[in-house]
Parts: sequence; C-alpha cells; structure tokens
Amino acid sequence: MMKANTLMLLPLIIAAVMAIALIVHAASQPPPPSLLSAYGEVARLGAGGANVTLLVNELNQAINLTSEGEASNASPLINEVLAQLPGARASLNGILASKVIALAAAAAVIAAAALIYAKRREIIGELWLRLRSGDSVRAGPGKPTTLLFNEEVASIVLAILIILVVFITAQSVVSNYSTRFSAIGLLGPGGKLGGYPSTIPVNSSPRLYLYVYNHMGEPVWYVVDVYLINASSQPPVTAPPLLTYERILLNNQSWIAPLSIPSVGEPGSYKLLAELWMYSPSNLTLTYTGEYVQLYFNATVS
Repeated sequence: MMKANTLMLLPLIIAAVMAIALIVHAASQPPPPSLLSAYGEVARLGAGGANVTLLVNELNQAINLTSEGEASNASPLINEVLAQLPGARASLNGILASKVIALAAAAAVIAAAALIYAKRREIIGELWLRLRSGDSVRAGPGKPTTLLFNEEVASIVLAILIILVVFITAQSVVSNYSTRFSAIGLLGPGGKLGGYPSTIPVNSSPRLYLYVYNHMGEPVWYVVDVYLINASSQPPVTAPPLLTYERILLNNQSWIAPLSIPSVGEPGSYKLLAELWMYSPSNLTLTYTGEYVQLYFNATVS
C-alpha cells in the first residue's frame, strides 16, 4: 500500500521539482550586454590570430562571478577587458602586416630566382666575359652540354617555382577554411573514458566529468545544460536544466569539469543528458550546437 501511494505521489514530486527549476531558470538573467560585447570583440581578435589568452581568462572570471549573482564584482573585470581591446587590435594589425610582408618577401625571392634562371645564359656569359676575358674561346657543338642550359630542366624548375608560389599563397587562405566543430564528451569516475555506472543507488551522486573541445577557429563561449530525465526524452530538452556550466575556450582548447550526477529519490530508469550550447561570436545569441552526450542508468535501492 505504501509503495502504491509513493508511486501516486511520484508525478507530483517531479512536477514540484520542475516548478522549482523553472523558478530558478526564470530568475536567472542573461549575460550583461557589456560582457557579451567584450566576448564578441575578443572572439574576433582571436579568430584573426591575436593572442587573447589573458583576455579570455578575465572574461571567464567575469562569467563565474555573474553566474554566482555577483555582477557588480564582474563589472571591473569586463571594463578592464574593454580597456585592453585597442592594444589587442593594434597587436593584431601588426601580426597581419608581418604576414603580408613575409608573403611579399617570399614572392619576391621566388620571382627573382625565376628571373635569374630565365636570364641564366646572359648572366653567365656576362660573368664569363668579365672574369675570363683573356681566355680563348672555341666553337662548341651548338647544344647545351650542362643541365643548367637544358630546356627540360628549365621546365621542371619553373614548375617547382609555380608550385611554391601557389603553396605559400594558399596557406593563409586554406587555414581560414578548415573544418570547424565543437565536441562534448562524458568521462568516467577516473576522468577517463570508460567505467560509467549503469546502476546507481538512490540518493547518491557519483562523480563523472564533462569534456568540451573547441575547434571553431576562434574563442567560443560554451554553455552546457545538464538534465536528469526519463530514458525516452530526446534533445534538445525544453525544460529548465538542473545544472549549467559556462566557459570560454580558446581555439583548439579543451575543458574538463567535474560533474556529480543529481541524486534521485525513487528507483527507476533515468538518463543523464548534457547539451552543448554556445554564444555565437557573430550575433552573440545562445545557439544549440546539436552536440550532446547522455548516460542511461538505473536507480536502485541498496
């Protein structure tokens, strides 16, 4: 009889938990406009090749303070980042100018080498006359006797020079169009792949680890929403998350964060779901990446 009453109360308990979560979610405020604006500028500078590591660290501190309800303490950090942006832009302009100069120098060297090779007969003849003008000259067979004057060799050298020019020029272009992606994973209790629990005692919270990786070519502000839902639900979930993690990652940077599975008070089949969202650097809106990770488990009575 007691078990039947508990089962009847289960929907009410779930509804109460969701109502509390909804209140908490509704009370949470979006990031301050100044924080989003600073993030967008830093992301653009990072995409251009500027070193924004220190700026990202300060923004992450501001994000942590804001999420903890200490927006007033986050404001000085945001203002400091905004004050450093002009210097970062100047540094980026210097980097871009250095790249242009390097490309121009490489192209000039290759062009000079091609011109020298094309004029090799005249140049060698002129040097010969200047250095060996007192020597006698005798008639030859009328054909080049060294590889230096071989037309096939000239064609090969010219082809190599063209390939070098195309390769050097393409490097700066291709690097901006590499495959971009974000990834999220779930690591076991030891912080490594494997060892995931399939059975968890009720009212317990075993620790796992979230893994997030950025390969978007620029710094990205990631938001991970964690849910504890029934096994049939599919992402993206419309209900408010039980837990939320936020962090800006540099390009090619990964992040591992401890995650304790929210405890459940009733036996049954559950699913731990973590969705990966991001603030788009282009329009600063929270966007679902389509990436998620999930873990099925059974809650049992010890």
